[in-house]
Amino acid sequence: MTAFQDSQDFVENLDCTDVQSLCRQIRSLKHRAAQAEMENRALRELAEHIHEVFWMTTPLGDELIYISPAYEAIWGQTCDSLYADPGRRLAWVHDADREHVLKAFKRDARAGCYDETFRIDRPDGQVRWIRDQAWPVYDDDGALYRLAGFANDVTEQMAAYDRTRDLSDQLASRDRIEVFAALGAGIAHDMAQPLTAARSHLARGHRAGSLEACRAAAEDADGEVRRASDIVRHLRDYARQGELKLTWHHLGDILNDLHRLMDTALRGAGIDYSVNIDEPTRHTRIAVDHIFLQQILRNLVQNAIDAHTTSVSPSEPPRIEIAVRLIDSHDIEFRISDNGPGIADQNDPFTAFDTQKRDGLGMGLYVSRSLARTHGGELSMLDDTNTWATVFVLRLPCGGDSVEGALDSSQVEDVSAVGASRA
Repeated sequence: MTAFQDSQDFVENLDCTDVQSLCRQIRSLKHRAAQAEMENRALRELAEHIHEVFWMTTPLGDELIYISPAYEAIWGQTCDSLYADPGRRLAWVHDADREHVLKAFKRDARAGCYDETFRIDRPDGQVRWIRDQAWPVYDDDGALYRLAGFANDVTEQMAAYDRTRDLSDQLASRDRIEVFAALGAGIAHDMAQPLTAARSHLARGHRAGSLEACRAAAEDADGEVRRASDIVRHLRDYARQGELKLTWHHLGDILNDLHRLMDTALRGAGIDYSVNIDEPTRHTRIAVDHIFLQQILRNLVQNAIDAHTTSVSPSEPPRIEIAVRLIDSHDIEFRISDNGPGIADQNDPFTAFDTQKRDGLGMGLYVSRSLARTHGGELSMLDDTNTWATVFVLRLPCGGDSVEGALDSSQVEDVSAVGASRA
């Protein structure tokens, strides 16, 4: 009776205000519980109906808190098997990817920068591509207490990427073949020059009156043959890999080589040829594929020569000028100008297989622009000019600190001294 009496006394002495406050607290707790249940149900419904796998583990990843049902469709494993052994989620990673993925997860997941794409091997033998991401979850005190993440099946995207890459490789290979074919005539000229020089050296050796002179002539001939061999090797590498061979050259050496290669044609056409370049610019170095740059410049000069030779009644002596100037610390500009008949306004000179020459292929300017862009530059034609009939502008990345700093020195050969000795 004593306990009952105490309870009765408590009820009789309970203040009405206390009862009301207690009821409000109860109602608040019920509301919060219902709201939490609603949010939990909504989150679970969302997780169960999305195609991505949502997962949550302890900070070390050794205990699985939650895995969404999409895991069973993507991994081909039951969620219960993963709850029993959380490590199995990454255990199905393809052998070639597993070590890298495990290291990345341990290193990056808790820092919030884990984002890896890898393959998994399903029990049915299928291989799927997965993009897996993770981020840390902190409690109210700011302590790490969960890892959460999404895993997406990106197999179709990777297949599309592979198809795009294969198509790109095929197009690049076709472009290389077109360039290779269009360069044929110019390269034949490049090959003929050292081989002709080699024959001249051998003939000199044959007439030599001493063994020493004969040996010197043979060494000179061997050097020219090696130069021809380098051209063949260069073209073979480009046809296989599609990569330029960058070497450092002084602009003066490049222009001297061009003049030497085109001198016979210029003299034969009776053309006044001039180079406009100041001394500081002449000594500027640029990293270029020497053979292909010479092909661009020679093609532009040859086009100017052909324009003059096909002109019916020139009004003034034929002239061709190459002007070279630094645009800024990053770019250099070649302007190849002539006072020939010009190009009709409706014609695009860079269109492939479109030519006004009787024996031309219409690929020269098309290929030259392609090679300029491969160098990171551009080839264009000026529309308005008062002094010249035709002006082509070739802009390329310039030599100097800005370029040298951006290029790996092990990939760029310095041949300036070689070019100077040839000039």
